[in-house]
Amino acid sequence: MRNKILILGLILGMGVAVVVDQQQRFEAPATPWLFPDLLEHLPSVTGIRLSGAGDGVDLVFDKGAWVVAQRFNYPVNDKQLFELLNKLSKARLIEKKTALSKHHATLGLLEDSKDAAPLLVLQGDTALKPVLIGQQASARQGSFVRFQGDDQVWLIDQVLEVSRAAEDWLAPSLLTINDALIEQIELSKPGEPRYRVVRAEDGNWALAEPPEGRALRYDTVLTLLATTVGQLRLVDIALHDPALWVGAGSAVYHLTSGDRLILKTAMAEESHWLRILVEADKVEASDVSDETRQGKAVGSLRSPTLDQVLGPSPEALARFDFKITKRTFDDLNRSLESFLKPQELVATDG
Repeated sequence: MRNKILILGLILGMGVAVVVDQQQRFEAPATPWLFPDLLEHLPSVTGIRLSGAGDGVDLVFDKGAWVVAQRFNYPVNDKQLFELLNKLSKARLIEKKTALSKHHATLGLLEDSKDAAPLLVLQGDTALKPVLIGQQASARQGSFVRFQGDDQVWLIDQVLEVSRAAEDWLAPSLLTINDALIEQIELSKPGEPRYRVVRAEDGNWALAEPPEGRALRYDTVLTLLATTVGQLRLVDIALHDPALWVGAGSAVYHLTSGDRLILKTAMAEESHWLRILVEADKVEASDVSDETRQGKAVGSLRSPTLDQVLGPSPEALARFDFKITKRTFDDLNRSLESFLKPQELVATDG
């Protein structure tokens, strides 16, 4: 029952394919499966190991959830994991290829070298043999594979694209915020004037206190600040480092529910990082410490709105810093001046 939800999803996803396969068995000889009866073996699978070329990642079923071992047991990308298991459960060995090891490099199936193929091991069930995953076929949909310790290469009828990098398997969602949920936005960047953005009568975003004699570049230029957090995704994670956030810039999103999201941003060794803090009350962001604010976060996540918009759990928010793309970092640190028409253009328009 441990993998009940995942197995149920695979069975539902394969329902039509299984029916068709049963019909085709009476019409033509069935080709062998890559992993025979995988769905029956899945309850005994305790993890998935993807390794090779000195790199590797372990996806482990721990305490009722799939996690990435090399990233402090952070939740795995369920969709990505489901797609991999779904393809493995459908994969058939449709054509025998070379059994000469000298051709393995050409097909991307080397082992124990700097160009080693990803080795996939379904851990916990010895009946499921480790398999090396090679290049995609050029003439048809499929990938070249061979079982570990066997020189025989097979073409399977599924395209398997797997990564050995731990960060590629993390659950990516940080925030999913509909523009309508945002009431106002406050932004501060070290060495730059603070500014606040509010909803105008025409529905566009506007500056709460426009600088005298200045105008926005165009009516919808501030929309970027709302769309940036619409589908916010992580690149990687690290254990929270309090020193990184001293003097960091912030973007405070006031939600219509009364909750507030404080997105702090910082750079370290050319990487861009995000810290997500949560408040459910109306105290000023500068009036409380990060520790106090994050302590309130756990309780405030009872809010249905926050449950809807936040990807990480309250514990993950407190424990981790999130690596983001440079583009996201830049969008969260836009200066007031970047939204305004150059002064010479304002004078010309006037």
